[in-house]
Amino acid sequence: MNPSAWRLPTRLAAAVLSGGLLLLAFPPFEISWVALGGLVPLLMALHGAKGKTGFLVGLVHGAVFVGVLVLWISYFGYLAWGALIFEQALFFAVFGWFAAWASTRGAGRLLAVPLMYVALEILRTRWPLGGFSWGDLGYSQADAGPMLPLARVGGVHLITLALVAINALVAILLTNGRVWKRALAVVVAGGIAAGPIALPLGLAGRTGEQLDVALIQGNVPEGRFTGFADRVSRQGPEDLSIIANHVVASETLIGHPPDLVVWPENAVDRDPFTHPEVGTTISDTVREVGAPFIVGAIIDVPTGGFQNSNLLYGPDGGFVRRYDKLHLVPFGEYVPWPSLRRYVKALEQIPEDGIPGVRPIVFDVNGVKVGAVICFESTYPQLVEQFVNEGAEVLIVSTNNASFRRSPAARQHVQMSRLRAVEEGRVVLHTAISGITAVIDARGRVLQRTHLFQPAIVRRTVPLAAGRTPYERFGEAIELGMGGLGAAAGILAFAGVLGRRRERRYEQAERDLWGETTGEPAQTAENTEEATPAPTTVPEGKPEP
Repeated sequence: MNPSAWRLPTRLAAAVLSGGLLLLAFPPFEISWVALGGLVPLLMALHGAKGKTGFLVGLVHGAVFVGVLVLWISYFGYLAWGALIFEQALFFAVFGWFAAWASTRGAGRLLAVPLMYVALEILRTRWPLGGFSWGDLGYSQADAGPMLPLARVGGVHLITLALVAINALVAILLTNGRVWKRALAVVVAGGIAAGPIALPLGLAGRTGEQLDVALIQGNVPEGRFTGFADRVSRQGPEDLSIIANHVVASETLIGHPPDLVVWPENAVDRDPFTHPEVGTTISDTVREVGAPFIVGAIIDVPTGGFQNSNLLYGPDGGFVRRYDKLHLVPFGEYVPWPSLRRYVKALEQIPEDGIPGVRPIVFDVNGVKVGAVICFESTYPQLVEQFVNEGAEVLIVSTNNASFRRSPAARQHVQMSRLRAVEEGRVVLHTAISGITAVIDARGRVLQRTHLFQPAIVRRTVPLAAGRTPYERFGEAIELGMGGLGAAAGILAFAGVLGRRRERRYEQAERDLWGETTGEPAQTAENTEEATPAPTTVPEGKPEP
């Protein structure tokens, strides 16, 4: 098979096929092994392509893959979905551009292409506006696959690097006719896929202590949850009923209280400090249960705006401490450029901007250090790592995915929390207002989970960890190293293309000067008889005229 001879329609068809295959590795399908070969059609389509063709092939692949993966964003309007997909697809287009240059040589396909892919993945999860992590290839291995332990060393992006390397080897296996190269590709790919299983998993530094925790999934009215129903007050008509749902569920714990009760994000959408009836309801419930509570609430900011917060209440019902969300969702919790509201009517869904917090806050719950991130924040490993650096022995992801209804969004979010558990070597309590609520152990396994839009209480005693994983120690440096190597590979690929173009120009110039077949000087104005007349020969014996 010689993909170098493929025409543009064939290359684009391969890009679409590759995007469709990768989708199978993510929820709702979660066929993780598909990621071992899902990129092969794309890599073959880039082999032998020009840079502009590679750009178009990558753009189509990214639009198909990310576009379908996060189709649930269209619940907020197709304008929001389309803008996000175009921005994300550009990263894949840039990869296609550089990968087409690097794919002309075997070493480039095996080394440069995987490094460039992971470098652009790292970049798009950090920039612009803080980045977007959905579609990071490493998340496809969350289902306790043999490569999952790589996350404990280098995070989700190290898994991505391994997956792209395997795909590159498979592509060579299909396109190279030499038997020994095919055999070597099989051996190396198998080693990359199975080797990481020897790495350790589990708690990082088990303390021997445990925490009995109850996660309250109070539920919301399906299809009617708005959160920002009233553009002026930012309060929906269902707010009080949602609070009541959580109160009723929590009251079942009276008489046998756990060590901690958790109400998820948006359980309380009316500021308990400025709405006395709400504050009293929470305090009375906490006091009746007799356990500390972490409550997800929206807090009004006197100068304008709001903060998305986790509030810690003591068992006596008194407020203790608060954590304000650090990483807000652009165009979800704030508008980066407020003037856009005048031109984009859909932004009326965001009547006022959220105000980010200042620093991570780890709660002290009867001597246990609890790190509680809020929703979107759990998709950023570096942010979660800050809570572990502050001493968190267990992690909580407080989230509200109700607006995405029964789409795969909730399952995809759980998939990401599973990677955070492995990276940090800690139990992650994924607590959702309408589901999926899940208990995830430090090996990334889901021990308990709920269904969507069903009231539920998940109660479990979980072990605590106080140690540090290699990723927690060196993860930032490893990611920056992979990104730097990928950038260097792209620069070298570009330099190589420029060098080959220069060589071709020199060769063409030589052919123009010396001719292509005889090796003799070409007939030019400088070397023809017409240009320089030969001396006249006069026959002997005849006088010169």
